[in-house]
Amino acid sequence: MYFVIVKDIATGKIVDKAELSGTRNIEGELAHLAWLTRKQFEKKYPSDKYYITYQEADSLEDLLNKLNDQPDQTGSNTEREEVFTMIGSRTYLFMIGIGAMVGGSILLFLLLVIRLIYNPFLFILFIFLLFMYLFIDYIRWVKKGIQIVAIDKNGLTVYRGKELIQTRVDKKQITGINVFKKLNRRIVNILLGGYADSSLPGVTLFSGQRIRITDDAFRDAEFGIFIEKLRELRPELIIKF
Repeated sequence: MYFVIVKDIATGKIVDKAELSGTRNIEGELAHLAWLTRKQFEKKYPSDKYYITYQEADSLEDLLNKLNDQPDQTGSNTEREEVFTMIGSRTYLFMIGIGAMVGGSILLFLLLVIRLIYNPFLFILFIFLLFMYLFIDYIRWVKKGIQIVAIDKNGLTVYRGKELIQTRVDKKQITGINVFKKLNRRIVNILLGGYADSSLPGVTLFSGQRIRITDDAFRDAEFGIFIEKLRELRPELIIKF
């Protein structure tokens, strides 16, 4: 269960709240909904007069107890660190692969027919190669791919593979953020000490270390929120999209 709380900075009183609950919290959907609800509250309540936060708690009473135990969160000097977590889904990635398989099969068939070189053996061979590529890509993601991304005001943490090997990146380490679309695929490159060279049309060259995150295993809505969180993390960096 998540609660979105609006406090008057001057009095410390709660002036508005939203309670979000459900029978299931699939892939953090309640957290995403709470974040969006907070954004709606921010349009209604100016930040110079109101403090808005969202937290997970078993009940409103439990949340109020947590807030009372913490330092003053309505002041300008302290603010609770909020973490947005984006969790990859094997099922979602599998469905994306099925869609790519179907779309690729139709496209290959049309190309072969248009060029008048349709051959059942050639068609089956291309389909098999496409299947193997998608299958290997899926297995590679399960074993070594980025499963979870958690981002807060100080940086982000990525978790890779079955063992969820953790890599922490402080926002000061980020030297560039490059976001682009390839077909319907969104790709984020977080540069760590290097840079991106887009001087060649349609080609981007990267130097140095980077973290590459695609939206294949993540839902569109949460990936969009992730990109916005990156903008908030390093607003001075130019994000290409």
